[in-house]
Amino acid sequence: MRIPVLQQREIARLHFHQSQSARAISRITGVCANSVGELRRLIQASGKNWHEIAGLDDDQWELALDTKNRSVAQRKESPDWPWVHEQMQLADATREQLWQEWRAEHPNGIGQSQFNEGYRKWLGQQRVVMRQIHRPGDRMFTDFAGRKVEIRGGPGEEAREANLFVAVMGCSSHTYLELVWQQSTACWLQAQANAFEFFGGVPNWVVSDNLKAAVIRREKERIVLNPQYLECLKHYGTAPMPTKQRSPKQNAKAEAGVKIAQRWVLFALRNRVFFSLEEANVEIRRLNEMLNDKKFSKHDDTRRSRFVALDAPALRPLPSTRYELSEWRHSVRVGDDYLVEHGKSFYSVPWQYRGDLVDLRITANALEIFRRNKRLATHGLMTEPGEISRYEEHMPVAHRRVMEGEPHALLAWAKAQGPVVEQLFTHHLMERHDLTNGLKAARKLRDLAREHGDERFLAACRYAQTCNITALRSIESILKKKADLMAQQGTQQKDQDAREAHEDVRGPEYFGEEA
Repeated sequence: MRIPVLQQREIARLHFHQSQSARAISRITGVCANSVGELRRLIQASGKNWHEIAGLDDDQWELALDTKNRSVAQRKESPDWPWVHEQMQLADATREQLWQEWRAEHPNGIGQSQFNEGYRKWLGQQRVVMRQIHRPGDRMFTDFAGRKVEIRGGPGEEAREANLFVAVMGCSSHTYLELVWQQSTACWLQAQANAFEFFGGVPNWVVSDNLKAAVIRREKERIVLNPQYLECLKHYGTAPMPTKQRSPKQNAKAEAGVKIAQRWVLFALRNRVFFSLEEANVEIRRLNEMLNDKKFSKHDDTRRSRFVALDAPALRPLPSTRYELSEWRHSVRVGDDYLVEHGKSFYSVPWQYRGDLVDLRITANALEIFRRNKRLATHGLMTEPGEISRYEEHMPVAHRRVMEGEPHALLAWAKAQGPVVEQLFTHHLMERHDLTNGLKAARKLRDLAREHGDERFLAACRYAQTCNITALRSIESILKKKADLMAQQGTQQKDQDAREAHEDVRGPEYFGEEA
């Protein structure tokens, strides 16, 4: 199967997400319906559900569903269907004649049967016009209004223009309005999350036009969605449904909501002067409530009453946590030092993945590293250039030994063992007049702890402290000859020999002597 695994995951998610035909999923993902149908058959044949395959990495995914690409065939070139349609309007034009003329210029193009089928399919799509039927809780339509609101700054500051975000529920026309500074990805995702919280739930689909915050580009065979937008909708358990280019009828609810918002909200604020975005949004929310409580012209219901009766019960519940805005960087190369660079700071991965390509997910406070959809590491986000976040478990054993031999690492380890060991290491690393040999002795003492174990080493250090011993050779001798254990056994023997006083033992008083 030639569909990339990333796109296979989206098709599988939509397959389990909502009962949709292969053609419906095809229109959303840009993958042909036959390929979608074939992948759905493979999923059904595997007998697995979404929870069983969602966490698989790419290799496990291809193995579980048997979707490894074994094809080398290339898709043949197709004609420009609007040109074909224009030529067909001429007198005496036939599809066969047009195909022959086009094939003469494109010898590697599609055959006559595919030409006829493709033209019929394209022509049928041009003629389809129908009134949209909106099921409760099914779709939320989103868009930005064309008109903007001026926000004046303080003295000496330039005025800025804010954009009005509009979200409309399909069945009830319940509307959410919010002013944001830009039509950027961050503002777009913040407004989407606020809309879900305003409605108190999540619809099955989110319909939008093709702004860059939602759709990166449209290719011949697929739609490349903004990964941050897609991740946001996955977090809330819904799916995107971008409209076709230059097809406002597919987003008619949002277009109508924009028109109503401009007429009933923005026009009412035409003479108002705002000095902050927060101040403007307070007034926008007030007028938004009035709009939702306003009765329809043809019946007595309001947007709010219809929402409570129809949409609200059908919405999916909100997740336990709000979506955290993140940024993705794909195909970042891991260096030979098993570090990846982001923002001039460096983050480690397990050393076995040096030289591989990984993906980075960056949030406000953390950076996650993935390889083929498998998380390798999570680090706190650093802000200072040149900083390194490296986990000890990511290092090979040889590098770990080098790091453990550094003075600060030796002191940190000694402090963790207790004050006796810390005092010994402090003497060698900070108080000796020849610090070079002191560092060498401290490293040897660390090796002795690995060799004999931390508890045995601690006992030897305690014995050495009672004897006022700090020399390396003396501590080696204590461990080798077990002097500390012998001293401990001698103390135990004395304690055993000392009998406890009891009534059967005659003391000095028995003999008339003073105790």
